[in-house]
Amino acid sequence: MILPALPARAAPETPAIPPVFRDWIAAQKGGGSIEVSFTQTRSTPALKEPVQSSGRFWRMADGRFRWELGSPATMILVFDKEAVRLKEHVAAPWQTLKPDDSRVRMWMKFLSGREMNIESLTKNFTLKVTQEEKTFVTVAMIPRPLLIKKYLRQLDMQIEPGGKRLLGFRIVQGDGSTLLMNFGPPEKPEGDLEKLFQTEGQ
Repeated sequence: MILPALPARAAPETPAIPPVFRDWIAAQKGGGSIEVSFTQTRSTPALKEPVQSSGRFWRMADGRFRWELGSPATMILVFDKEAVRLKEHVAAPWQTLKPDDSRVRMWMKFLSGREMNIESLTKNFTLKVTQEEKTFVTVAMIPRPLLIKKYLRQLDMQIEPGGKRLLGFRIVQGDGSTLLMNFGPPEKPEGDLEKLFQTEGQ
């Protein structure tokens, strides 16, 4: 009853989405299950030198994932579509967390593919290309909500031209700390994949 009385307004502009980012989003939907190795580099104002670690990541076509840091793994994050489980170091017990827990919120958005759609991303981020080379394109994602900006300055995604695969992912936090992950080529997972999501006895 109220809406017809409101003055007419111009339709909001559709947020600009870099073509390489659209291509990458589309590739995620049909990519199937993957296994990827990565190198993680963490830098903080308190550290004199960055800390580097290797890791491995599995994502199933149904959204489940397992993320391991260290070789052998010293930190493990598992999402089985029902619960998020975190093991913060070798001797630590498994913790069951909510998907919106601050320790895993960012990983849940991107590792599970839950937020991998244009509508959700543009609602929370402004996207723009900051670097374009023959072998990669860097897309910066600037958070829109003011509350997020306190803790998250921006995300950078380095994507292969044509959206074929993600080469790098960097998180820049509000205090200037950065977390950079450089990914190897995706492989088809082999073996008993159900064991990846069993946390008993690990």
